[in-house]
Amino acid sequence: MSRRPEILHKKPPEILADLLDGHREAALNGPLHARKYLERSIDKHHSMPNGVKFFIYDLLAEAAAQTDATDTRDEAVRQAFTYLPFAAEDLPRQHKEWLPTIRCYLVAIDAALDEGQFEEALRLAEEAEAAGLGKVYTQKAESIRWMM
Repeated sequence: MSRRPEILHKKPPEILADLLDGHREAALNGPLHARKYLERSIDKHHSMPNGVKFFIYDLLAEAAAQTDATDTRDEAVRQAFTYLPFAAEDLPRQHKEWLPTIRCYLVAIDAALDEGQFEEALRLAEEAEAAGLGKVYTQKAESIRWMM
């Protein structure tokens, strides 16, 4: 009798690398292709690690915003915030590298501003600023305060 081959299970960093490569390739054809790739990835991989889910939803939030898919955008932002702590815990190096380009805060702030929810936009900008995500959020917060 021969031994059955072992099933290879990818680790979260490998899954994330594959996802980012696929997204990069799809994005070359525009945000609609990127959005569809991300949506298919979510549907296809039901047991995706929670840390990886943050990255996919963060990318989906941006792609949905660029294609005016507001319901998808709002759900992707909500999910990205849900899975953000898992990314920090499960994939600390990738999470740290990702922070300067995090998308869910900007997408959520812009959505709140578009809907006239200035207090929510300010809260998100201050939260991002407190998390050390950069000067852009300090400037956004100041701009929102001025609008109010």
